[in-house]
Amino acid sequence: MLSFLLGLINPIAKITEQIARVRLEAEKAKTDTARINANERIKSLEARRDVLVKSDDGNLNAIVRFLFALPFIAYLWKLVIWDKVLARGTTDPLSSELSYTFMVIVGFYFLHWTIGQLRR
Repeated sequence: MLSFLLGLINPIAKITEQIARVRLEAEKAKTDTARINANERIKSLEARRDVLVKSDDGNLNAIVRFLFALPFIAYLWKLVIWDKVLARGTTDPLSSELSYTFMVIVGFYFLHWTIGQLRR
């Protein structure tokens, strides 16, 4: 389970592991067909890795994630500060779909931070 979660957090490392494993398979291949298939798989994995590395450049992904989370951040702050702390109003509850989305976003940020701390 932890390996799966780390693969979601750092898919580049997961693909690099697969490349290494397939290279070992290519070295151990007994037939030319198996060797060719392994080399094609390596090229495919390297292409996926290169796309992930290129898409990770810059802050575009971080900005998109922040903008996606921004409405939920505003909702949470309004709920806690305005409704609970200051007792100035009430906020309608989220629909079940938005509630699930909210929990996924909040869970992602806490999980991302926790795994980042564990990796250090």
